[in-house]
Amino acid sequence: MKRDVNALASTKFDLVIIGGGINGIACARDAALRGLRTAVIECADFGGQTSSNSAKIAHCGMRYLQHLDIKRMRESIRERTAFHQLAPHLVESQPFLMPLYGHGLKGKETLSIYLKFYDWLSPERKRFEDEYRRVPDSGIFSKEKVTELVPGIDPKKLTGGAYWFEGQMQNTERLSLSLLKSAAENGAHFANYMQVLRISNQGNKIDGVTVKDLFTEKEFFVSARYVLNAAGPWANKIFDLCDLDFNDHGIYASKAFSLLTRPVIGNYALTFPIRAMYEDKKAVVNKKSSLQFAIPWRSKTMFASLHLPCDEYPEKVTITESEINTYIERINEGFPGQNLERKDVHHVLWGIIPAEEKGSAAPLKKYKIIDHEKEEGISGIGTVVGVKYTTSRDVAEKAIDMVIKQLGEVASLKQCQTKKTPVWGGDIGFYDQFMAEIFTKYSGRLPENILKNLIKTYGTKMHEIMDLVDTSPILAEPLPNSMVIGAQIIYAIRHEMAQTLSDVVLRRTDLGSEQYPGTDSLKACASIMADELGWDQNRVQTEIEAVRNAYIVLPTIEEA
Repeated sequence: MKRDVNALASTKFDLVIIGGGINGIACARDAALRGLRTAVIECADFGGQTSSNSAKIAHCGMRYLQHLDIKRMRESIRERTAFHQLAPHLVESQPFLMPLYGHGLKGKETLSIYLKFYDWLSPERKRFEDEYRRVPDSGIFSKEKVTELVPGIDPKKLTGGAYWFEGQMQNTERLSLSLLKSAAENGAHFANYMQVLRISNQGNKIDGVTVKDLFTEKEFFVSARYVLNAAGPWANKIFDLCDLDFNDHGIYASKAFSLLTRPVIGNYALTFPIRAMYEDKKAVVNKKSSLQFAIPWRSKTMFASLHLPCDEYPEKVTITESEINTYIERINEGFPGQNLERKDVHHVLWGIIPAEEKGSAAPLKKYKIIDHEKEEGISGIGTVVGVKYTTSRDVAEKAIDMVIKQLGEVASLKQCQTKKTPVWGGDIGFYDQFMAEIFTKYSGRLPENILKNLIKTYGTKMHEIMDLVDTSPILAEPLPNSMVIGAQIIYAIRHEMAQTLSDVVLRRTDLGSEQYPGTDSLKACASIMADELGWDQNRVQTEIEAVRNAYIVLPTIEEA
């Protein structure tokens, strides 16, 4: 996968997608698999904005109980199942536990009925031939079992606990990239760090976009029969580039963030209420509280997520120390006994997300797919705004259905292929057998923990990393305090469009996923990139500083 700017300028595309987050990428994959000549323009790096804020969970929709929204729960179950099928190396089952109190709506009698109903609604979770992919049954634990699983939990009025399973993504950035590479393998073109300057309008007909390469400052025109605005919370800014009158489609922004802390729970993710930061007007129960998750993720616990209003332009927004401390206070109130402190926070994952209302913290509940020819009489352009990572494939299918209908090529193109096509690296039969074969094949060449990390990152494509290792033994060496090896850095540059140190540290590898990786690791990574890309020492220092600035949490004393 190359950043081919010349191809963007010289090709007449059927579809140009603005925005390289999960929804833009999912749309590109769907369109490319159907046969549309597709390009994606991203102003920063792929998956680096809204998609960077994620609880790393492919939700089954269990929490939609409070909205009595069975349709949305069923949609989530179906799409979670698709991730298990198409990306087994990147998505695995994670048990969740909700402590139950009393005998009312939140009691074990009510939840027992609900869980049976949920299991009945999700029969496909157990139909996999591969046992690794199957999702176990839900159920109710006794009070004694809950206190065993969650030491220190308040036993007062505790009657038991509801447990069920979600899909956990060990690396959402790699999942986004695997979908992107699937699209590229099927002919889609991608370019990061490409700013859209203008959208060309010929008599209320959009026919392309003028873009600027942020590295070379070169401007050029990208021709398109249709433009899909997938800029998420920035969608309104894309409308402003058209010099046309668009309706107010209710696209607003809020911000959300999660905390990665010292480990405070065992194997079960814990669900618990905290005082709500906003009123969920559509909730039937729990209107005055917000469900929170304490999720075991790698070596940390992830607390997810706190939602806050965002009235400023998204690019000016950040997460403040006051907001982090407020979140810690709410967590300690809802999950007493842990006594979390600011020093326990190792990383803050945050992003700007679509909001339900202007100035509201409440996240958008329902995705938006807007046909601007139908709404405003402007042809050749549409907008898609997703609401969560889990359902991105389904939303993309609906959006590309709209695009194809507008292009008038319903009969000449393939039907949606994304339900049955594995992601890049995901064409795995039986997962445990695949793992055993890899360990046998590469035994002795790399430590087992690094081999496992490569499998979890690249799936069946990990042999491409091993091919690089064969060219130079030094590329098998891990970076300081890391399981990332040099070959992954080279691969990210040559085959995954990594342009900056931040691209590699935050999105192509695991180097900086859990916390600031430290100066030694950054210097080692930057050195490999400098040799490959011809950076001088000033550029290396600039890149290291950019990575440091991406972290809200940094060590108090930086290592030498």
